[in-house]
Amino acid sequence: MEIPRIRIDDVDDICVLICYLIYSLGCPLSKSQLCEITSFEDAVNFFDLTNALEKVRGHLCDETDIDGEIVYSNTQTGIKAARELGASLPLSIREKLFSEAVRVYTRDAMKKKGSFLSVRYIKNADETCTVGITIMDETTTRRKYYVEFSAENEQDADDIKHKIKSDGKGFARMLDEYFGK
Repeated sequence: MEIPRIRIDDVDDICVLICYLIYSLGCPLSKSQLCEITSFEDAVNFFDLTNALEKVRGHLCDETDIDGEIVYSNTQTGIKAARELGASLPLSIREKLFSEAVRVYTRDAMKKKGSFLSVRYIKNADETCTVGITIMDETTTRRKYYVEFSAENEQDADDIKHKIKSDGKGFARMLDEYFGK
């Protein structure tokens, strides 16, 4: 039996989702990135997303041109919406799309910067944090590993982030050895 997929059709909920994803990642996202992220498992219809992007412009999100591409970043109102209304979105959608957002953003950032490691974390409603670590294959530039850790609080998440970033190659080597690659 196939598990039914949860889909967000309400434009206001999609506006909150946009703010939530930008807030959780802590960095702006382009329309193409948002399209790719929200289309994961058909969570959001493209036309509904486009309507939501029109609605958030100037109120919940600012548009900025970075290297010829328009990106969206939260205004103070968008941050407030993400914090106060993000929890009203289905947990499964938030978790899946946050993981997808980390994957998409990391892939694009690594292509631009030539880096092979990205570490990000999100603060959960219960004050714990989920730390997402992406390691790219330096030869193929494809994602090699994606690992998530739970941390008791933001300080622990920040410590994990700095520890891994201080020796990214060592962390990647440890995973290679563990998985026999």
